[in-house]
Amino acid sequence: MVNVQHYLTLVAMTGAVVTFADQTYFQGDGTPYDLDKVGHGNCAFMSSWSKAATNYVAVNQAQWDDLTHCGQCIEATCIDAKCKNRNTAVTLQIVDRCPECQYGDLDMSPSALIKIVGSNPGRIKIGWKYVDCPEPGTIKVCLKTGSNKWWVAIQPTNTRIGVKSLSINGKAGKMLDGAYYYYIESEDVVPFNKIKVAVTSIDGDVVSGTYAMKEGECVDTKQQF
Repeated sequence: MVNVQHYLTLVAMTGAVVTFADQTYFQGDGTPYDLDKVGHGNCAFMSSWSKAATNYVAVNQAQWDDLTHCGQCIEATCIDAKCKNRNTAVTLQIVDRCPECQYGDLDMSPSALIKIVGSNPGRIKIGWKYVDCPEPGTIKVCLKTGSNKWWVAIQPTNTRIGVKSLSINGKAGKMLDGAYYYYIESEDVVPFNKIKVAVTSIDGDVVSGTYAMKEGECVDTKQQF
């Protein structure tokens, strides 16, 4: 984790984005918000990181990037002079977006925000960066309800780092509008009992396999990036 005093000095000198030691740190407002269920966020996760129920976060619209950051983890620290816990960091999983938030801003689970602030704030200055999700388990692939033999949508979950692309039976998936699924349209019948899925990470690592899948259910790949 970056030294907070060093971070504050850099932010004061350079603005809302700081890059050093191959890491990019963002600055913005942290605000609390309640999400009753991880799957109710804009990412619409069917499965998620084990700690996401309490450690969830919504990214601002400018950095939402059409769902592509869904499932990635961030590490947030309070950089506000009012904070009691300025050297405490918390890891959160991106499960939602905040349409009204400005660049750098995050809507955070109340318990996570209290942990890094030391009190119950309404709005506070934070610094954050993308990190690997700790102890993510193995990647799951989930078949969207409503998929059929000619239109198939699959969601990759529990990834250690971000996903760059997903292919279904060798065909590149497109991101579904409004929820975190990659889909294909096929002229050939796609049998659900034998779907080949390949998930590529932002670092270029690939997890692939052929799986028997059911609508509305997830399959464990038993692999991780």
